[in-house]
Amino acid sequence: MLRRFTSSIIQSRGIKHQVNIKWVRPEYKPSYDPEKSGDLEGVPQISKSSLGQDYALSEEMKNASEAVQKLFSVAFLGQKEYHTLVRKELMDRVKRHQYDECTAETRIARLTGQIRYLQEYMEKYPRNNKMKKVVQEIIDKRKKLLKYLRQYDYKKFEWLLEKLNIEYKAHPDSYHKLSRKESLRKLTEMHCEDIRNKKLADYRNLLESQQGPFLKQKLEALKFIRSEQIELQIPISVTEQDIKKVEEQLEEWTIREGIKQEAKRKRRNLILNVD
Repeated sequence: MLRRFTSSIIQSRGIKHQVNIKWVRPEYKPSYDPEKSGDLEGVPQISKSSLGQDYALSEEMKNASEAVQKLFSVAFLGQKEYHTLVRKELMDRVKRHQYDECTAETRIARLTGQIRYLQEYMEKYPRNNKMKKVVQEIIDKRKKLLKYLRQYDYKKFEWLLEKLNIEYKAHPDSYHKLSRKESLRKLTEMHCEDIRNKKLADYRNLLESQQGPFLKQKLEALKFIRSEQIELQIPISVTEQDIKKVEEQLEEWTIREGIKQEAKRKRRNLILNVD
């Protein structure tokens, strides 16, 4: 009894290794990655010669010399001012009026500017764990605002996604832990499905290749039956329409088979030329 049990275990182990399936763990994507956050574009391109947000409103700066304007440009004022202009550029896309800063769409635009700026920062410094948490908190806050806007004004929600180039990715209803065993089970099912489809395709090709000779035999048989019935002056069971239908089917098969053979010949010539 024990010997029979051990032999069955050995056989099952051997069968398991015969299946050529390899599981590769999916590549890790951080929470701030644009693919997860839904940002379809990066930081808007702001010219380095642009004036700071506060200085651009000054009347004196309009008539100032080129050297003075250069001193008050983004290139000299630093990244903080550049970040401010990025948020302003995104907010200007969705503002209702000049002083609009508290509506849902402008708040989402402001958060989007922060997210994209910090995403660019995290690409340079991916080990900054404190900033990683900050980015995730801002992304979650934007998701809540998008969910609110989607619920109460769907048309404006779609318009906002188009203007800011965002893909809405809601919080998942449930979190599913990735496991090797479950992934191998799914890969095995996909492997079996591929084998099944391949066998069905091969059998379909075999039947299609046999269709031509069968139609030829059927056409000859129908013509013989009709001629014999006419000669013996008995009720005719095979009409000319039946014969014409078979002839059309045979002609379609001939054209289809010619196209297949031509494609095979081209593929063979291509392989030979590559080699």
